Amino acid sequence: MAKSARRSVSGHGNSTSGLGTVVRFTPKASSDGVQQLEKSGFRVASSKDFRSAAAVPNDFDGADVQYFERFGIAIVRRDGEKLKPMLENAVQRKVVSAVRPERSYRALGGPATRQLDCKPDTSILTTAQNFDYLLGYRDGVNDLIDRLLGRKAAGGLIASTVFDETSSTWGLQVVRVLESALSGAGIKVAVLDTGFDETHQDFVGRAVKKKLFATNSSQDDVHGHGTHCIGTACGPLRPTTGPRYGIAYDAEIYAGKVLGDDGFGTDRSIIAGMDWALDEGCHIISMSLGAPTQVGDSPSDDYEQIGRVCLDAGTLVVAAAGNESTRPQRIAPVGSPANASTILAVGAIDRSLDPASFSCGGLNPGQEVDVAAPGVDILSSLPDDKYDRWDGTSMATPHVAGVAALIAESDQKLRGWALWARLIQITKPLPHPARDVGKGLLQAKGSGEI
Repeated sequence: MAKSARRSVSGHGNSTSGLGTVVRFTPKASSDGVQQLEKSGFRVASSKDFRSAAAVPNDFDGADVQYFERFGIAIVRRDGEKLKPMLENAVQRKVVSAVRPERSYRALGGPATRQLDCKPDTSILTTAQNFDYLLGYRDGVNDLIDRLLGRKAAGGLIASTVFDETSSTWGLQVVRVLESALSGAGIKVAVLDTGFDETHQDFVGRAVKKKLFATNSSQDDVHGHGTHCIGTACGPLRPTTGPRYGIAYDAEIYAGKVLGDDGFGTDRSIIAGMDWALDEGCHIISMSLGAPTQVGDSPSDDYEQIGRVCLDAGTLVVAAAGNESTRPQRIAPVGSPANASTILAVGAIDRSLDPASFSCGGLNPGQEVDVAAPGVDILSSLPDDKYDRWDGTSMATPHVAGVAALIAESDQKLRGWALWARLIQITKPLPHPARDVGKGLLQAKGSGEI
């Protein structure tokens, strides 16, 4: 079950100047609000206008406003001064319930080590082998320290940091993907990110649908973040080279490029991507993106409302909790939109099953981390047939999306709210505050020890 509803303060939180204005209409008053915008001289384009387009035009095809009917939200991009008197009247008449500046959001993950091409020369192979040896040595020392200190993991087991990644990544091992016979077949997973390189050798022949929403951006995944996240959520059972790194290998991939080539996006691009995912009938939306919040901030009512619409439609939205912490010195609060009560917030853990140093925590009332997943030293795909190990709550989020696809495949009744409840039910407790790991480590199997 989702987190309890929370109160939000309109316009409160981080914002980026120079963007548009987000207008949320009062339920059942959206049509009246749109009419007022049009009467005030604003040209309004519905999100429906771009459903058949390969990309949403940067300028809304010349419109001043983009209106998302199913969410009851409009984003106004021009003539902010002209908008003020109209909004004041609309608020008084209870046609508009909230107004805030449009925000900027960024990808929440990056390289942990160095990039390895899947077709390296001999010198690179030698370096990679040495690196793997050092990783194993480090893990062995950490494991010895854990045992001497008597540190416990979930289920009362000693926290083991030694993972043989010959056949599968450590992340897949701890979430128990290898014990599941499910593949995500028949499940549609939307990853809203920096795009996707569908020509990667590990995805040839897969069902992939793409759409561009980012402003002033190319169609391709220049950044790499999206391809890495899709690799974890929906990568192959048997990659061309290296260990298995993907979870829902038979799921249908929907790659919405809502973050530009620089890794940044806006409310407009993200909401447009979520709207598209619902149009496509996606069962899961994965968003490894966010904007930082401060202690005392309230979640955006916009994303509370959007998340609820998605859940009611049978779509689970999963989002990264944020990377702003510098543990143990400082823990930052869960970022937006993951702090919305209707969006499943994912924190990151490392190989010792401890909260990652960067992972945000539930410092603001009701804005907690919901579940934890591996987010440190995560191997996955990159554009141009490459692979790399990245860190971030961005890397933890697709672990949850992938497992959610497996669970959704197991029972057609597990959709939206029911899928959320089931995921929470099959987590394993971790010996850390719920503030940092929520209900615990997500599992692809419903019983047994880690």
